[in-house]
Amino acid sequence: MSADGADYPAMDFTRAAYDRLLSAVVGAGYQVLTLRRALTGADMELPFILRHDVEWDLKRTLAIVEIEKGHGVRSSLYFRVDTKVYDLPAMRRLQDDGFEIGYHYNTLDRCQGDFSRAIALFEQDIKRLRDAGLKIDTVIPHGDPRVKKGGYTTNEDIMAKDPELPARTGLLDINAGIAARFPGHQYVRDLGIRWNVAGSGRELIAFIREKRWPAIYMLTHPDYWSASFLRAVGLQFAARTLRGFGLNRKIAAVRSIATPRSVGPDSGS
Repeated sequence: MSADGADYPAMDFTRAAYDRLLSAVVGAGYQVLTLRRALTGADMELPFILRHDVEWDLKRTLAIVEIEKGHGVRSSLYFRVDTKVYDLPAMRRLQDDGFEIGYHYNTLDRCQGDFSRAIALFEQDIKRLRDAGLKIDTVIPHGDPRVKKGGYTTNEDIMAKDPELPARTGLLDINAGIAARFPGHQYVRDLGIRWNVAGSGRELIAFIREKRWPAIYMLTHPDYWSASFLRAVGLQFAARTLRGFGLNRKIAAVRSIATPRSVGPDSGS
């Protein structure tokens, strides 16, 4: 094990590890961008697009934000409207501090696969966020393996059903925009509390320092990142157990029977 503990996979997902990761990004000369800036700003060398999906705990997101501010960088933060992280004053403060606020939509899940209601709810949520003073230019679909899908595969299916929806709601096209502006970029994510392109955080940092990729688009989930090593270990063990036994879908089946879903804009999920 190295002196800083980086050989332990769980150490990849402590806040200290996130601080080290950002140090490597900035030190290697990457330019950290929000999605809005990546899609609309001037071209630059070594772009590093940084995005977070905010799921459950606002305090954990704010802790990640403080680390980013310490490195002088800003990221894009995608909020759902049907969990306790929906905190408009906090979102406005983050926006005022230079962070991009986006909408993390799950309207097909909330409408149980009813496309007409899901599209109407999507437009209603966008309007509500903008009316609250938020500049919503980009949206990201939420994916939840625990939700049983009926008649659809992902929440993003509303875009295929209604191709005019992004233009009608004044949104930038993330997928097409990134593909056009950053061909050959590497998508890096922490889904499942593990890295998709590296066996450890230490290896990922090595790739960044050697500038293996000329452009990087990174997604993290602040809820996965812990202040303590013990919580990081516990979360990784739980994630591996869920994957190994397929418990996500079993939990979803129980929840779908026990808890009917509301389709209102403030409904929980």
